[in-house]
Amino acid sequence: MALKGNKGEWSELYVLFKLLGEQKIHAGDGMLNKLEVYYPILKILRDELLRHMEYSYDKDIVIVTENGNEVSQVNISEFMTQSEHLFKVMKDGGNGNGAFELPSLNDFLKKIHCDKIKAKSLDKSDIHIIIHDYHTGMQPNLGFSIKSDAGGSPTLLNSSAATSFLYKVCGNTNIMDNDMVESINGIEGNRKIQDRVNAIYNKNYLLKFDSIESDVFYNNLRMIDSLLPEIMAWLIIDCYKNRNMNIKCAVERITAINPFNFNLSEGHDFYKYKMKCLMIASALGMLPAKPWNGQYDATGGYIVVKEDGDIICFHIYDRNQLEDYLFNNTKFETPSSSRHEFSRIENINGELFFKLNLQIRFN
Repeated sequence: MALKGNKGEWSELYVLFKLLGEQKIHAGDGMLNKLEVYYPILKILRDELLRHMEYSYDKDIVIVTENGNEVSQVNISEFMTQSEHLFKVMKDGGNGNGAFELPSLNDFLKKIHCDKIKAKSLDKSDIHIIIHDYHTGMQPNLGFSIKSDAGGSPTLLNSSAATSFLYKVCGNTNIMDNDMVESINGIEGNRKIQDRVNAIYNKNYLLKFDSIESDVFYNNLRMIDSLLPEIMAWLIIDCYKNRNMNIKCAVERITAINPFNFNLSEGHDFYKYKMKCLMIASALGMLPAKPWNGQYDATGGYIVVKEDGDIICFHIYDRNQLEDYLFNNTKFETPSSSRHEFSRIENINGELFFKLNLQIRFN
């Protein structure tokens, strides 16, 4: 039976094939340029349910080992050939953004004993690679999270019930009457949430941050920075009001207004730094609905499949480059309001509240 997956899932196999074929992975900078710096690959590890697969080298041969037993030997050139074929299918469209099969890969997948498109993962790591680390001279087993530009733009921080922010409708001398509430809630269209937020402000009301519905996510944010829940709540509202969801632009606006009265006179870029810390945490370890201890799961860093098929990595040592990449290439996105039940004015115990949901996606 042919394996089936979307472009993002097929990208994991593409990374496996191409890295084994090239035997190295290049570092990249914050603008996705490939650097001359690279890390030699010694072995790639992959877990599939109850099987532990290892792919190592013997000259120009890849040795495939299953649970410690050698099961196959494959020429390196075959991995390059199959990676080129797989990437061409992904770029040509596959099945849009949906799942698709690739029967032409079946024989090769059997040859390398690969039964799953997506490896088993209990953390942020999509692939584990043993490299020669020129910083230390050691050969660490590093977990990398994979992001692919070959498919649809992936999310950095996924929306869920945990990422809901609750705001109190206030600021006017009179509570909003039912007719006005129904009028605002009745606004529809592709930009209905932006329009509803702006309608509230146009009626001389404002949205004041009240709480995050998930105590877990609230505490995760405070682990990163004690003011981060309030800062994120401000940024979300500001993006809807300004109809501009780009994160870099949003941070520039909050810095210019400085609503939290940081001392910016010495050049400290408080807001940009705090946002980058959230992005690094989201990329390498923090999940909104899971208590976070501050440790990174993706111990190696981040792997990016570029639009042209090149693969670059941001090693954990190159945190500044990874921060710049995340900061310059992301936006706040509006998730499904019906699925997550937000964007309507609701009466809770005689007071009016408005809920918004956080999601961060790559541009």
